[in-house]
Amino acid sequence: MKYLIYARVSPRGSGYEGETSINMQIQYCREYVKSRGGEVVAELSDEFMSGKDKNRPGFQELIAQLHSSRAEWDTICVYKLSRITRSLRDGAEFFDNLYQHNKGFISVTENLDFSTPSGRAMLGMMQVFNQFEREQSAENTRNKMISIASAGGWPSGRPPFGYRRGERKDNKLYVDPRKAEIINDIFKMYASEHPKDSALNIYKKYKNIISKNQILAALRNKIYLGLLPYAGKVYKGQHDAIIDKKLFDMVQRKLPNKKHASRPKAQKYPYLLTGLVYCHCGRNMTPETASPKRGDYHYYRCTDNLECKNRVRAEFFEDEVLDHASKTKMSKKKIEAVLIELETMRQQAIKDNRPELERAQRALVEAKAERERIFNLLLNDPGSEQIKKMANEKINALSSEIDTLTARVDVLKEQAKEDIDYFTYAKSLAEQINYMGEVLKMAKRDKRTLANADRLRQAVLTKINRIDFLPTGEYVIRPTYDVSSNCESWHPQGDSNPCCRDENPVS
Repeated sequence: MKYLIYARVSPRGSGYEGETSINMQIQYCREYVKSRGGEVVAELSDEFMSGKDKNRPGFQELIAQLHSSRAEWDTICVYKLSRITRSLRDGAEFFDNLYQHNKGFISVTENLDFSTPSGRAMLGMMQVFNQFEREQSAENTRNKMISIASAGGWPSGRPPFGYRRGERKDNKLYVDPRKAEIINDIFKMYASEHPKDSALNIYKKYKNIISKNQILAALRNKIYLGLLPYAGKVYKGQHDAIIDKKLFDMVQRKLPNKKHASRPKAQKYPYLLTGLVYCHCGRNMTPETASPKRGDYHYYRCTDNLECKNRVRAEFFEDEVLDHASKTKMSKKKIEAVLIELETMRQQAIKDNRPELERAQRALVEAKAERERIFNLLLNDPGSEQIKKMANEKINALSSEIDTLTARVDVLKEQAKEDIDYFTYAKSLAEQINYMGEVLKMAKRDKRTLANADRLRQAVLTKINRIDFLPTGEYVIRPTYDVSSNCESWHPQGDSNPCCRDENPVS
């Protein structure tokens, strides 16, 4: 198996929220690949970049390789899932692409493999949790900013022209005397009826100090009245006013009315079954929107435009599939079978892991002891310059070896944990797959909104592996897990086992 290693550190640096450095992330992944007998063929990284930003150079190179014939790797290996993305929408798109190109994904410290149907179901849940964490953090930040504004303080960012901020953690605005005089003069000139005080002359007078857009924004800004507009509301500010109410109102009466807001972009149709639908000719069926005079029509159509031309209306087709998927459930017996299988795997992994962990720990102790001996020799008898040079080279080599062994021991310890969360999480996942059926039952009511599309898309991925159209116009839904009452166990590779198929065609 060939691997590509990807690492990322956020703009806050490697010390934030337990993040490790780029080098340490890559070292963890190297040791993981080595323990699996794999080969690392490429390493990509992005330092001091947000997971929300898809335009990361390393990430874009990864995507470019994925969509071309240059990808020599079979699986992407990362330190944590959040190193790739914290966005549910971006994550769903990224892992759909991996699936379409038959590539795998492994998160080392979370011990997660998303290359199988069962892994994709787990991925859906993990992505929901990552998105929730990011949205919760953003919500907490917004609440904090609103709290500061409601108390009359300046929440964040550069203060308005005419004011300055106080010391660190002081959110009060303070009048900047020189700039405040400029604001005062701008308001008075604009309110004046004299020709020399026109808007053009104001701009010419202060063009090297304040821009035209800043001038227009300042003339409408209630901040200069001692108020604090924020998040659609206006609060009483702690700062002093620069402009009196009478002058401000005179300016407002003279200002032209604001142009109507630009028309929002049309909402795109949220195709829920992208990448899952296959034509009877064997080709993938891709989303397509037709726009005749009477409105938009949405389809899934075969990618063979010359001969097959098979297509189906998206709205009706999705409703039928979602209705069918919402009724499928995993029985308690099958959930227990999953846990028995995973527990067997866990015990075997711990058994196989222990001797290797002990060897790595012994090697680490020996390397540290040797480095300590050389340190002591240098301290007691530095010797000649040649000896010092040789000793320093040996110390550097040992330090590098110690870093590698430390990473290897950490990986092996993570894999040998008796209480590893992966297996506990699997039980929760299996139970929540049934909950996803309840999510799908609500789909007909709210699936047309983009806000709910991501959540429903993840629910679909936990239920459905693929959908095959038949020449008769009927289709067969292949679940990601066993839904047949004849099966005694759960089969992650749903479409490779006959008893895991819903072979009754749907019209």
